[in-house]
Amino acid sequence: MIAAIKYNLANLTNFRGREGRSAFWFYFLFLAIIQIVVSFVISMAMTGPMMVDVFQAAQQGLSEAEMQQRLFGRLSGMMRISVWASVASTLVLTALLIASFTRRLHDSGKPGWIAGLTVVIQLAALGLAVASIDKVAQLMIIAQSGDMAKLQEAQAGMMLNGVLGWVPLLIVIVFGVWPSTDGANRYGEEPDHI
Repeated sequence: MIAAIKYNLANLTNFRGREGRSAFWFYFLFLAIIQIVVSFVISMAMTGPMMVDVFQAAQQGLSEAEMQQRLFGRLSGMMRISVWASVASTLVLTALLIASFTRRLHDSGKPGWIAGLTVVIQLAALGLAVASIDKVAQLMIIAQSGDMAKLQEAQAGMMLNGVLGWVPLLIVIVFGVWPSTDGANRYGEEPDHI
């Protein structure tokens, strides 16, 4: 596993040759763990101050409605930061994965443009996420109002972004598990097992 991670980190700009399934998936797992840890740290950093604010509001004797209003106000700002943090981490992880995915495609005899298409779809999903930041903040206000019909309508309008965000991951999974070509192919010799 460590050898696969070292190999991939040393070949971040190498789009030539082939990469076996195990090396690719160990590296993918490494990146997934990093994303989970980064997301957890960001979440804790944002949630902590919000909870302190709620406890202070309770100590000040604010009513439940006032505390909810304060909480939803903080959540709206937190959602904006969360979207930008997600966009930044996704861009970094996409950049770290693209060469490895291209070599993995080559190992199964597939062209590297599939990786490029995956990046384009990922960028489109990120663009939609950034464009919908205000809509996400608006969801917090609608949720606070308690109007479930309006909330469901607003969520339905954002469904495309949610679905589009999963497409690149599905492409990586499908082509990542594709069987390797036995022996040499047009992209080179069969990779050494890392």
